[in-house]
Amino acid sequence: MRKEFKAIIAAVLAVWLFMMGFEIGSYHEKQEIRQQQAAQPTVELTTLPPEETAAPTAEQPADTTAAASAPTTSANIGNILAPITTYPDSELPPETTQKATAPTTTKAEPTTQSVSSLSKAQILQRVTKSINALKSTPNMTARNEETISIRIVDCSAPSAINLINNFISKKIGDKSVTYVFVNGKAIGHDDSGKEIKGEGEVTPNQVIPPTDAAFTLPEAGVVSASASQKGGDITYKLKLAEETSTIDNPIPPYHSQAIGYLKMTDMQVPGATITGANMHYAGATLVVTTDTQGQVKQMQLHLPMNGDGTAKMGFLSGSASFEGFSTQNWTFSY
Repeated sequence: MRKEFKAIIAAVLAVWLFMMGFEIGSYHEKQEIRQQQAAQPTVELTTLPPEETAAPTAEQPADTTAAASAPTTSANIGNILAPITTYPDSELPPETTQKATAPTTTKAEPTTQSVSSLSKAQILQRVTKSINALKSTPNMTARNEETISIRIVDCSAPSAINLINNFISKKIGDKSVTYVFVNGKAIGHDDSGKEIKGEGEVTPNQVIPPTDAAFTLPEAGVVSASASQKGGDITYKLKLAEETSTIDNPIPPYHSQAIGYLKMTDMQVPGATITGANMHYAGATLVVTTDTQGQVKQMQLHLPMNGDGTAKMGFLSGSASFEGFSTQNWTFSY
């Protein structure tokens, strides 16, 4: 999952907790003095949530389900709010095509009828093969246009809700990044041509979901699957099963293997102890379009989420719930 999503949710928690402290007075300053006097070990932990508000396409319905109650594991947290950067754009010369010297045997291209009659297992097998081949393609241009939408829907400090949502609206929205891979390496650029801050040189596997991992979604994680063909393009649609994660069990098995997930331990909120966190993955949608040889041309990921969390700041405690989604639209040229 993209680092912006993590940073935004962490920012929500930070602002929320700050507002709680602000309403009580100068508690935060007193807490810092106490921490200096009695140093306590810091354990990194995190909480966050969001779920969908708007489906990315008409053919991708987004589920919205309330999150379950959060567990009661706690830990101190350090600093956050890494700046959220904009993502890239640039162009790359098309990859040289392979020579067709010796005659090769090719299987007959599937017809519209045969493609539409593929089983869930057959569709998943094709999608798995195509995405993993894409993640190791050495020369190509990959562009991702991403939309992130998050808002707080409830909070134990109601006066902070509008402030937090206004803050979030300035940090999220549409972003784009373009990678021109040559020999398996590229540096992402945003639409202004600037390099992506803090990312450096990457491989396709490091940026194409699921990042730093192979696509290994099992059939049990797929609620529905369909395939259709238009001209030389075949489009596969997968709907993932709903999942819930907590601090004690932070990894949603299916989403983590297909798209990625929000790593709660990646988030840090200054001066706070997370006492509970609950993330509900409402069932992501994955749409992959390939040519008849299985080479990916487009890939769309829509990840709706919602969640709730509880935290303490000294004697101060509170809760909040969130909803939102992340949509990634990838296009590839070779």
